[in-house]
Amino acid sequence: MQTAIAIFGMGKFRGHFATPLSLLTATLIFLLSTHLVQAETISVPMKIDFPQLQQLLISQLFKDPSASSEILNDPHGCSEIILSDPKLSEFNQHLQVDARFTARLAVKMLDICMPLLNWDGYAQIISQPVIKADNPHLIYLQVIDSHLINLDQEKLTTGPLWDQTRKQIQPLFDNFRLDLTPSINEIKSFLPLFLPQHSHDQVNSMLDSMQLHDIQINKSGINGKLQFDVDTVAPVKQQERVLNEQEQQQWQQKWQSMDALLTYTIKYYAAATELEELREALFDILLDARYQLQVALQQDQASDPVRHWFIKSWTQLIPILQKISAENPQQAPLALLTLVTATDALETLDKLGPTFGLDISIDGLRRLARMLNSNPTIDPLYYDQAIDPELLRIFQFNPDPDGSSDERSHYQFNFWPVNSAMAAGKHPLDNWVPAPDELDDYLLQVRTLLINSARRSITKSSLTPQQRDIFQKLVLTTAWQESCWRQYVIKNKKIVALHSSTGDTGIMQVNENVWRGFVNTHKLRWNIAYNVETGSNILLKYMTSYAIKKSEHKQSGGIDNLARSTYSTYNGGPGQVARYRNRQANAWSKKVDKAFHRKYLHVKRGEELAVAECLGGTKTYKASSQPQQKQQKVTSTSPPKKQSSPTKIAQPFSGTKKIIHNEAWIKQQAKNDFTLQLAAFSSEQAAKDFIGQQSNQENFAIYQSSKNNSKQLYTVIYGYYSTHQKAEKGDKQFKSLKAWIRPFKDIQAQLKGDHKQQQLSVTPPQKNQPTTAKIAQPFSGTKKIIHNQAWIKQQAKNYFTLQLAAFSSEQAAKDFIGQQSSQGNYAIYQHRKKNSKRFYTVIYGYYSTHQRAEKGSKQFKSLKAWIRPFNDIQVLIK
Repeated sequence: MQTAIAIFGMGKFRGHFATPLSLLTATLIFLLSTHLVQAETISVPMKIDFPQLQQLLISQLFKDPSASSEILNDPHGCSEIILSDPKLSEFNQHLQVDARFTARLAVKMLDICMPLLNWDGYAQIISQPVIKADNPHLIYLQVIDSHLINLDQEKLTTGPLWDQTRKQIQPLFDNFRLDLTPSINEIKSFLPLFLPQHSHDQVNSMLDSMQLHDIQINKSGINGKLQFDVDTVAPVKQQERVLNEQEQQQWQQKWQSMDALLTYTIKYYAAATELEELREALFDILLDARYQLQVALQQDQASDPVRHWFIKSWTQLIPILQKISAENPQQAPLALLTLVTATDALETLDKLGPTFGLDISIDGLRRLARMLNSNPTIDPLYYDQAIDPELLRIFQFNPDPDGSSDERSHYQFNFWPVNSAMAAGKHPLDNWVPAPDELDDYLLQVRTLLINSARRSITKSSLTPQQRDIFQKLVLTTAWQESCWRQYVIKNKKIVALHSSTGDTGIMQVNENVWRGFVNTHKLRWNIAYNVETGSNILLKYMTSYAIKKSEHKQSGGIDNLARSTYSTYNGGPGQVARYRNRQANAWSKKVDKAFHRKYLHVKRGEELAVAECLGGTKTYKASSQPQQKQQKVTSTSPPKKQSSPTKIAQPFSGTKKIIHNEAWIKQQAKNDFTLQLAAFSSEQAAKDFIGQQSNQENFAIYQSSKNNSKQLYTVIYGYYSTHQKAEKGDKQFKSLKAWIRPFKDIQAQLKGDHKQQQLSVTPPQKNQPTTAKIAQPFSGTKKIIHNQAWIKQQAKNYFTLQLAAFSSEQAAKDFIGQQSSQGNYAIYQHRKKNSKRFYTVIYGYYSTHQRAEKGSKQFKSLKAWIRPFNDIQVLIK
């Protein structure tokens, strides 16, 4: 430590000889001053890696477009010596430059260049960096050795060629200058903004002391030290008090600006790289930083945990920024040097403690932002809760909740529940806080919503069947752990979204601050389906990109570790993948992870409806994790009331995974909403078999009708949409069926028996109106070629076919064929499983190779056709 004042002498004092009292006084003043004001010498590394140094070398010495330099100035133009493509490395703590060397020597005779020597190889120059005596911020290269190496790796250190070359190389490298003055001046302007308690004189003293020292070459580049003296300041002790409204706003603005700058920097550099691994690293830092910010905001602010959070997060960025800059030669290398050095200075001062008065101001953040981008039209400190299309694009999230399925396919995973009708209209669970007698119905509906959302999330994933099962249980358990399956609560006699002080929202408690820019915060609160879908997709991302990638299922505990690891990540951020098995985790984290595991074991046993206990219900009985036709009742602790409940959701049809509503559900829909009419069948079983073949999981309905006094038809509809435009977008998932978009009021009138409305509804649409789906006809009325079993037996045994679906009746199989767009060779064969009823199975086509069959199966994507050799089926029907 260095004292900031001079030591008093022992001689005269104020013109007189010192008395004992004056000496005592002087000593006390000295000791007191030494205690109050001391100076610490701060040493901050200044590093320029070889890629950045190479950019600077090329820009100064190899200025030709091909990164070359002509070092021989022949006035006759007959000879040339060219250095090109320099590569930098360390050799015995010196800088070694290896450059391609090409020499063409000739003499001019009678206006003709007569060749003397052609030579190709490499020039090797050894130098050391030196600080100029007259400018302590300027570094030049002092050449200490050089030689040529031919293509056979033999050194050339003598001879006319070498003599001529040596004369040119040293002057060339003498011209190189590494001027750090702009960087150091930028840091001088930057640091005072973070030291508000220092006086003007103290700041000037610090800036005057700033010097560059110890320039060395190591394995990565040039390393130096920027040293300066900083005075300590007495920490200002203020009595703890509640912040007033203005102070709270200032505090909020400060941490939001920190988060905004961190996000802007990550976006800026992620957009500058095409390397997926670097983008993933930036994504990890972004999420971890936002998770840790929520922790810091809940801590005692006396020790300024948010400042520590920002500096730590910013420091973690630096190695990634350096890698990205290395692959982008167009980026100014000294700008990164300034940014890195400024960050190291902040980190060093932060570690020294409160006696240096470090504080992160808004102006300081703006100065830091300018080191990245000086564009005045961009405000890197702007904090916005809205969806950020650039952020979504860079990290491949779907930015368009109303986009088509084709657009969705371009993104890795999707936060938006657009695959179901829930996104288009209001869900029956929205704004529902169940009364005690409604608990049964409420929990069954929520359970169905969670399961179907989990299934949609994993549709395009590469999870194994076992992992898919784990994921479904994970979604059920996470919603239980986070909210007890609640999206809404009653507060001050009003229904409000479940929302914590840290920003966790809704049934999945998705944190609005962590996922800022990725999600629609209004929908998170007021659309339960959106909240579930968002949480499910976050869980899927964490399971696939973190838990599975880090092989957590190979740790002690097996496959179930994937659920535990994924939840630890969901709760604590990407850095907490192994928290559930970390003995050093804090007590609170251990408690959270153990609580999740207990609930997960309930769900694994099929007892997820035990969630009723935290909603005031009694202990429930075992229930399967698959939607069942018959559900156990969730007994409430309160007697039932005679009260109307929201629209009942229909039970799934046995044998399918679909939710099939009845006519009562149709009558309860808003008259002006729209639905998609898909097809009509001659039997209810055929209609249900058709639904069983669709990829969508819920909000189908079947209603009965008759056409012109003919036989009864069973018509299938799907979804509910608030506008015709949204229905058109929903129709894209049934492209091959050419669904008829119909208002519910037409169907409701038809069900009431209104003959006029019935005629209007069943009359084929006129020109420029939506056309209805074709009603599947029997064998003789279809446009398809439907073969029988004799045709199957005639096919080559080693050929392949596509098995599409099986039905309980032949008519249902034919109806199904009638709905397909492909016109070629279908066939129906009968078979019976052991001790079961007869099935009618539909196959399509014949292919000479398995590869051709795979190409043919692409026209039946939603059906997931089974490619089978004819030999298997021929054996089956014998």
